[in-house]
Amino acid sequence: MHIPKIIKQAREKNYIAVSKEEVNELLTNSKILIEENTYLSDKIRLLEYESDMFIQEKTTNDEYLIRKVKTLKDGEDLIKKRLEIYNRMWDGCGCKVDYYEQNE
Repeated sequence: MHIPKIIKQAREKNYIAVSKEEVNELLTNSKILIEENTYLSDKIRLLEYESDMFIQEKTTNDEYLIRKVKTLKDGEDLIKKRLEIYNRMWDGCGCKVDYYEQNE
């Protein structure tokens, strides 16, 4: 899938699954605004492509997801929320990340 098609689908759906190659292509063609290592499931990133922002993350099932966010703050908040869950996972909380949650 090419970047314009990925972006179009990500704009229309809550999230889309993409391949590792597509992630690499997206990273090459986007501006990385935030990049954090989760230490459990690769990196989570806030990307800017054209005038839109997207979260790119890897699930614990090795699936790469792209999710559109409305604002910079929404992206920052989602990354913060994810990192808090991953942090608690290190402590054995038994919690899991809901990668397939609906955007608010």
